[in-house]
Amino acid sequence: MRGEQVDLTPREFNLLWALADHPGRVMTHESLLEAVWGPAHRQDLDYLRVAVRSLRRKLELVPSAPRLLINEPGVGYRLAEAD
Repeated sequence: MRGEQVDLTPREFNLLWALADHPGRVMTHESLLEAVWGPAHRQDLDYLRVAVRSLRRKLELVPSAPRLLINEPGVGYRLAEAD
């Protein structure tokens, strides 16, 4: 980001792709898990949390105060729309 190339794992890329396909819209935990890991993993929230944490480290200016990958508590995540 910020004009630099960012290397993503295939899972990180697929997660970012799923979020970018619906900018500004909340994607439920279950829908993201199914899109990235498959239907057998719809309840594996730890997979999702680890992947989001990793993406934030790579994409956010301040990963502990995200402005791009937004958590919607108890629901899911959304990718912030461009300003």
